[in-house]
Order: sequence, then structure tokens, then C-alpha cells
Amino acid sequence: MERDTKILIIDEEPSFVRAARKALEVSYEVATAFNAKEGLKKARQEKPDVIILGYLEPRGTSFRLHRELREDLLTKNVPLLIVDVRPEEHSRKGWKIHEGVHMNADDYIARPVEDDELKKAVEGIIRRASGEPMGLKEASEYMEKALERINKIEELLVR
Repeated sequence: MERDTKILIIDEEPSFVRAARKALEVSYEVATAFNAKEGLKKARQEKPDVIILGYLEPRGTSFRLHRELREDLLTKNVPLLIVDVRPEEHSRKGWKIHEGVHMNADDYIARPVEDDELKKAVEGIIRRASGEPMGLKEASEYMEKALERINKIEELLVR
């Protein structure tokens, strides 16, 4: 991956932002924002190649920012990686399952996030955005992750 690829990390947790920045800045230009207003402004100004959207307070802020990014002419086509709590933790955090289901993202990973998992997710998003086809192994892993998320959401809905 080229160093001129820009990643924008939007999350209010300084330790996550530091760790993500450190993992990605070796290969990419990395910008950060710690709240929705700053995140939207940087997304519009800096025109990142990928946006990593994590946790923002108060409850629902990440979902609203996601919607704004998808509706804004300048950001609607920027690939989006959602970094969220595991689905089984949504109810403990006070989140409604239907909110997460409607997020239109290019990939999703759950906390805690390992550096290699984050790098692999970003690389996959960039590769898919460039039009390069997925290899069989990557497609299989992507489908397995999606199926796991669907199964966890289904379990929560059945409860």
C-alpha cells in the first residue's frame, strides 16, 4: 500500500486512537478526530481513502455521524470501517440492535482490536475499493466474519 493513502480515525477513546494510528501510520497517512463534529469536518476537508468510525458519546452519535457521512456528497463514497463493541455487548451499552443492522459499512470489526486485524481490514477495504478482486482465501474469511455477525445478531433478536 502506498503512503499517500489517507486514513481518518474517528473515535473518542484516546488509547484506541493512539494504537490504531501507530498500527497504520507505517503504511498510510493517518488523521484523527475525537468527536463527530471534528470527524465530519476532517472527512470533508481531507478527503480520506478510508474512514474508521468507532465509539462516540453520547449514545447514538456514531450512528448519526455514519448517516451524515453516507448522505454528504463529499463523503458518501468513502469506504467505511466500523469498529464497535461485540454484538452481545450492545444491550449492556444501551444500544438497540436495529441501529447497528442499518449501518452501511464496507467492513466491521469488534473491540478489542488487534493491530494485525485492523491492518488486514483496512488493506481489504482499499483493495476492494480499487476494484482489485478478492482472492479466494480473503473472500472466504470475509464471508465467515459476516456469517458470524449475522448469527450473533440473530441470537440477540431471538432473545
